[in-house]
Amino acid sequence: MDTVMDYVKDETRDFTEYPFHAPDALVFALLSYDRIPGQVPRLARLEERYGTLGRRVKSFNPRHPFKSVRSLWSVPYDGVTLRHVEEELAEHEALDPDYDMHPGLVDPRIAHSFYRSTSRNPRFAVCEMNAADEQFDEDRQTQFAAVTFRLPTDTLVIAFRGTDDSLVGWREDFNMSFQYPVPAQREAADYLDRVADFWPGRIVLTGHSKGGNLAIYAAMNARDDVKDRIEQIYSLDGPGFQQPVIASYEYSTVADRVTKIVPEYSIIGMLLEAPKDEHRIVVTSSVDGLMQHSGFTWQMRGDRFNTVPDVAESSRTFNAAVNAWLSGMTQRQREHAVKALFRVLESSGQANVSGLMSGGLGVLPGMVGSYVGLNGEERKYINQAMRLLATAAFNHSPSQTDESNTDDGPTGPQ
Repeated sequence: MDTVMDYVKDETRDFTEYPFHAPDALVFALLSYDRIPGQVPRLARLEERYGTLGRRVKSFNPRHPFKSVRSLWSVPYDGVTLRHVEEELAEHEALDPDYDMHPGLVDPRIAHSFYRSTSRNPRFAVCEMNAADEQFDEDRQTQFAAVTFRLPTDTLVIAFRGTDDSLVGWREDFNMSFQYPVPAQREAADYLDRVADFWPGRIVLTGHSKGGNLAIYAAMNARDDVKDRIEQIYSLDGPGFQQPVIASYEYSTVADRVTKIVPEYSIIGMLLEAPKDEHRIVVTSSVDGLMQHSGFTWQMRGDRFNTVPDVAESSRTFNAAVNAWLSGMTQRQREHAVKALFRVLESSGQANVSGLMSGGLGVLPGMVGSYVGLNGEERKYINQAMRLLATAAFNHSPSQTDESNTDDGPTGPQ
């Protein structure tokens, strides 16, 4: 069965002929994971050069109203097409065959092949990248990145990067269990408002994993004039929110525009709370267990996701156990448990998840020493977390291929 890799090779109709829909949200979300090439304009540099909309409004000259009004939207969209981005990637690879553009857990060869396919496909090659922003702060436990794509229809697709390979990024995800908002959520809301100040038009928000959570947070906290321009919000196996957030007025203002897409055996996308009437699409995957989180494994039939009626029973059981575990702790206990867990992981001397996994037995002495230094409560919650993670890693979802179909629901902006 096909995957998104096949989609970006075979679906060549342009966006005026075949409008943006759910698989496109996955394409742009996956593209946001790659290190953003230097030729893509940075948001901060654009603001230095052109100023924000607020500054342009303040400079309005009543003596020349027509000229002043035109200047409000005078910032040119000098983005870089995906075709040109791929050319820079090829140049880097030619100079350094071991060049790794992708900061996530996916095999770089898959990511590079994906980039090449999008850059050679007329549907995607003409899309422009702009307003890139990346924040990484170990002290603030912040990992954030976003980039804006402009379609030939002038729709702005804002893609928020999910969790990368760094322990900092993973810790920020865990912090969501007791902290709201986390720094990356604040950065996402700020990014949306700043980009909307530059260019008019419809807006689509998308993100995979933590990026999906950031897309929803940014929308629900956007200014009213920006919120009115948002057509659709895609959370691709992104974690939810704590119950008070789900019940908030801010969430209710965008809930009808949120589409959640998860694999059969969803783990990350089922964490924390989700509204009971959530519009959710469940897709099949070419792998089992926890690895279904990778959007590259989600299956398609032609230009549509291959879907099933609901997540697997094993996914529901596991996530009920995780949410029960979290609800059994106070906010303070959650915070202490997360701090203890990452104190153990960081004692390995590794700064990223792949290094931790590849370190093998060599990382154990430091981790064991750190573990021994924990108090009884901290050890209890870490042991529980490790058992839950082990269950997720080795659980396999039952095949539901016979029930599959290709109805991926509303297709978003048309």
